[in-house]
Amino acid sequence: MSSLMLLSQFGFAQINMEDSTVRTIAYWDYKEVNTYQISLETFDVISQDTSNWNKISYLVDMEILDSTAANYEVSWTYRDFSFDLGERDSTYQYFIYKMLSITEGSLVKFRTDELGAFQEVTNVEEISEFYKKAADILKTTFGNIPQINEMVDQTFKNYRNKNSIETQSIKDVLQFLNFHGAEYKLGEELSGVIQSANILGKDRLETQVYVLLEEIFPEDNDYRIISFSEANSEQLVSETELVLKTMMPNATEEEIGRLMAEVGELSNTVENISVIHGWGWPIYSKEIRNTGSNQKMKVEIRTIEIL
Repeated sequence: MSSLMLLSQFGFAQINMEDSTVRTIAYWDYKEVNTYQISLETFDVISQDTSNWNKISYLVDMEILDSTAANYEVSWTYRDFSFDLGERDSTYQYFIYKMLSITEGSLVKFRTDELGAFQEVTNVEEISEFYKKAADILKTTFGNIPQINEMVDQTFKNYRNKNSIETQSIKDVLQFLNFHGAEYKLGEELSGVIQSANILGKDRLETQVYVLLEEIFPEDNDYRIISFSEANSEQLVSETELVLKTMMPNATEEEIGRLMAEVGELSNTVENISVIHGWGWPIYSKEIRNTGSNQKMKVEIRTIEIL
């Protein structure tokens, strides 16, 4: 039995009312399972108007596969997908229906450190192969129509390699573990600069982060905590230029410049509001992610609730 498990057995509380502090640490038992309801609402904002509204909901069964003094091994199994695509056309609705049907039962395995802070996805090859087969099935189902094939490739591009999986396709996992591994004091705002990931890789984007422990509920053995992060605007510009050059290797500097001018003033912010139980299980988490520019903003609102 790991030292972490021994600590939890003897009741080392994360909430200390004497000095109004909490430690967000994972006290999870081997083979323990919890189920979460997750919903993701997305839409675009263009000149105060919204468009392309979608909402996808699903369940995740989270199981602790192994627990040592240094790590937790965790699995997330996805199931029971449902969706509401608003006024999107019937072809697109059917495409999403088939895509979610094929991905039913998909599995992500990941490792955290002994505190519950994310380290890495451990079944990258399995995930990549799963979604490669899913993409092939979708293309065959729709008759290998070029426009559909392009949509399929765009949909599954975030499952191609370790970097894209860890930075783009497991945002729900990263949201779940957002506060793990640190101690917070009631009413005391923490701030600092971290290196965060983007589509090109880890630790590429300088991000200002603020964290505040808002309230402690000792009678329920949980607490509410919030964070807000904002990426460095100058780095957003340079990274966006690099993405465009990577995607369009034959484009001239003038063409890239025109595209950047069309993009507008870039921004990337993430707000997280969570209620976390004393054993390190988030009970509720809501994250609002805004990415884009003053011309067009993409909004993602993800909610995670324990069942």
